Amino acid sequence: MISWVDVSEKDWFFNEVHEASNYLMADGEPFIQGIAYGTFESNAPYLFEEQKASNGQKVFTLQTKLAPSAENPLFVFIDGTQTLYRELRPNKTDSTKTDIELYHAPSPNSVVAFSSYGRPAVDRFGKPIPSNSSSFAYPSKALDNGRTYYYNPFSRQYNEYLYAYGRSLNRIDIPEEEWKSASGQELARKYIGLKQDVYIVSPAPNATIYLPYNLNGVQVRFIYNSFENGALFMRGGYFSVKSPGVWRNDRFFPNAYINRAEACVLIDRLRRSFYQRFTDSKPPTNLLEESHTTYEGQRVFRLNGTYPAGKQLLVVKVDGKTLKKADYQEFDDHTVLFNIPVAAGKEVAFFYNKEASLRFQDVGRDKYMYNSNTGEKIALNGGLTGSTPSWWAPSVLSLEDERFGNNEDYLVEGIEIKNLVDGAAVVNNMYEVSPSNSDDSERWFMPNSLLTRAQAVSFLNRFRQWSLERFK
Repeated sequence: MISWVDVSEKDWFFNEVHEASNYLMADGEPFIQGIAYGTFESNAPYLFEEQKASNGQKVFTLQTKLAPSAENPLFVFIDGTQTLYRELRPNKTDSTKTDIELYHAPSPNSVVAFSSYGRPAVDRFGKPIPSNSSSFAYPSKALDNGRTYYYNPFSRQYNEYLYAYGRSLNRIDIPEEEWKSASGQELARKYIGLKQDVYIVSPAPNATIYLPYNLNGVQVRFIYNSFENGALFMRGGYFSVKSPGVWRNDRFFPNAYINRAEACVLIDRLRRSFYQRFTDSKPPTNLLEESHTTYEGQRVFRLNGTYPAGKQLLVVKVDGKTLKKADYQEFDDHTVLFNIPVAAGKEVAFFYNKEASLRFQDVGRDKYMYNSNTGEKIALNGGLTGSTPSWWAPSVLSLEDERFGNNEDYLVEGIEIKNLVDGAAVVNNMYEVSPSNSDDSERWFMPNSLLTRAQAVSFLNRFRQWSLERFK
């Protein structure tokens, strides 16, 4: 079950966010996911620090500067039990550190933990400010007995255990060949990602454990096997490791503005889920790739996906042989009519890859916005080719042909652009399209345009109406 640091039961949106976050898609991923962040406001960093108390110690020094508030309190725990502190003050000798004085000195060797969620640095749209990821790394530690580390995933006798926060984590097994071709941090990004309940370990002789971001600086207990002098021994114990920086994904950011690209991707994920749950056909996407087995005398083929009828872009094959355009008619955007009936048992394949939108000029193409307030030219990143293909354009291409029952109104509408500067759509500082008296206009999707509450509700309601028509 997903829970968010910045969403609590007192929030008016708690039930809706909680239910949407725990709705799983067909691939097992949650419908709603958090936004990764790693930069915090000054005096309000994320903090988790553990110290062992010495005899009579009441003052503890934290290695960072803090200024707790009602929205970002400081929590103190002694051996796992929350307690109150008397005073928080700057360290007298180092202004970048903070002293915490407790009411009573804990018992010697007690573990005193200090925790604060921090306040992420956000932009004017309420979204996290991107940080320099070059210093970001998953917490990792070379095992003390890494040279003789032994693990057998096929034997229950040689299991290993990792405990944190009073619960066990699951190990992800990675083929040894991958460890030879990629670094540990690369594999951690691939397999751990933003998960919080898994870990990986590289093979001997340089065995190293990699932990998820939420265990950065947290004391864990790891028990593993070591093969020494022909015998197996249980090794390990308690340790904590600190990374210079980690990406976190435990916030919903409820006050952040959502843009049209993000809304479209969410709706597309839900649309695909509905197709998989309520029909026997695959959800239409920008890639049409279907095969049909014919019955005797069949001429008409109705496709689940769509294509631009009359553009001669559809590829049709019978038993692997490509047909000539004169052999069939593109009746409409989802129907093909053969001139001569096909014999029974033939395999007819249809293929069309839509790489650019036929309705929106900025989808599948590289277009720009021009901020009239700052003079900044902003890339919309709608292209599908290159080193970084668009993350949102495939969803728009998949959705743009979905229509209502009248076969006229589209589920996704565009924005009319009349004011352009050197081919870039002119917007203000909040990315609202600037008006113009020009008679010339283009239809764009405008992925970065923000949605008001009215627009978001209207989009969701249109999707509700379309779903009732499509899946009834």
